[in-house]
Amino acid sequence: MLPECYEESEAPHADALQAVVATIFFIVWVLDSFWLHVITGYSQHIPSSIRNALFLVLTVAGGYMGWRAHEQIFGVAREEAELVDYGVYGFSRHPMYLGIMTVFLWLVVSTASAVALVVLLGVFLFYNYLASYEERKLIEFFGDRYVAYMARVRRWA
Repeated sequence: MLPECYEESEAPHADALQAVVATIFFIVWVLDSFWLHVITGYSQHIPSSIRNALFLVLTVAGGYMGWRAHEQIFGVAREEAELVDYGVYGFSRHPMYLGIMTVFLWLVVSTASAVALVVLLGVFLFYNYLASYEERKLIEFFGDRYVAYMARVRRWA
């Protein structure tokens, strides 16, 4: 069981909305990358070795951030709320969201879909809204400690 502040800091229906946003992104990415090819022509100008290297780096970075962030919050039993400001949370205030967006970015890079890149900008705005909401709640709960953390660590690194 998580301390109450962790459960209350999440925006209403955030999990369901994240699933909807991910579904929309994947549908657009698949349609443009493998069927419509609206704007994927510039992929021929980027060697596949470069796209594959970026794919590997972004996959590892995004997967690691998301996994470690999840472990730091949900993999530790806590009796009371704790401000987690170390590990990947010392790099970014929202490493789970950053990890998810990094994985979406590697999909865009892997197929060079400009349409999916535009959708990814919308995904970023959505996650930025979630991050803002959570930060307001965490300031209410942790007060000046969270404000100091915000001054020390960037939202998106």
